[in-house]
Amino acid sequence: MHRLEWFFVIAFALYTFVIWWHRLRAHALHPWMAALFGIGLAADLLGTVLLCAASAASWTWTLHTASGLAALGIMASHFVWAVRAAKAGGSMERNFNRFSPWAWCIWIVSFISGIPYA
Repeated sequence: MHRLEWFFVIAFALYTFVIWWHRLRAHALHPWMAALFGIGLAADLLGTVLLCAASAASWTWTLHTASGLAALGIMASHFVWAVRAAKAGGSMERNFNRFSPWAWCIWIVSFISGIPYA
């Protein structure tokens, strides 16, 4: 495994923990969860930028490229939603809880589709 790919493993661990802990155990989105989500997003973004820079000469559009960029955008908006839901609660948090597994699944498609390139 290329050492830059560890950023995606970190993002996977943090996204998975926050989304599923919130959904299955906590049932309340706490600020520390939003912070972990943000660290996962930062790891995902940093890994994406560094790997794109490292492979700029051979960069092509694939399922992984398209799903990865889409997932990164979804997770960025999902993070903003998490921060707002942690502050506001109520229906914003309930909707976050409903949407989170779907956003996670989209991100997982990108994560898994990148494994052959590792």
